[in-house]
Amino acid sequence: MSIWASMALCFVLYFIVFIIFTFAAPKIKVRLTLWATILGLIAVLPVAFTEYAVFSLPIFNANTFVSVIVTSLVFNGLIEESLKMITMLFLPAKKTTLAKFFCCCILCGLAFGSFESVVYMLVYLQKASGAGTEAVFKLVFARLFTSVLIHTFCAGLSGLYIWTFRNKAAKILPFVLAVLLHGLYDFFASYPKPFYYFIIPVILFAGIECRIRYQVIAEKKE
Repeated sequence: MSIWASMALCFVLYFIVFIIFTFAAPKIKVRLTLWATILGLIAVLPVAFTEYAVFSLPIFNANTFVSVIVTSLVFNGLIEESLKMITMLFLPAKKTTLAKFFCCCILCGLAFGSFESVVYMLVYLQKASGAGTEAVFKLVFARLFTSVLIHTFCAGLSGLYIWTFRNKAAKILPFVLAVLLHGLYDFFASYPKPFYYFIIPVILFAGIECRIRYQVIAEKKE
């Protein structure tokens, strides 16, 4: 598998959702979906820079239980989700329905997670020189249905908080859930099997909460 094919594979879920959102319900304008995509790609940069700076601190290199939980909740949860949320503040909200705004946040999270997968893949290829096609495929495929999904759902939750804040009825619970669920995901992902498999219920719960919080806000809006 060529490196370009691997990079394209990282964006498979993004392209599928992009087409659905653009040409099906709720039929968002292409320029809006593209802007959401660009914001998601841009958000990777401050997160990567912060990761480089923060992980140089002793507490993040101790490899102890406390270090792992602090890293997961503080960096992967609070800091990373805050940086993504700040980026999503540049999504237009005026004359935009909740459904369209929420879809843009989902796309933003998908673009972020997909681009991050490309970065991880390139780092993996650099460290594991001579890695075979099967190893690269397994890495990309695994991230498609784990890290990309958690980024997507957490972006959706953070986006709901932004929507309520802009409409002067701030509901911070969706953002708190995004922070906690992202932190839990990375906490379990830091451990080998069988503890690693706990990321599955975390991802499912994030998706369910994303749907529930959207419905609650949509009903109150009506």
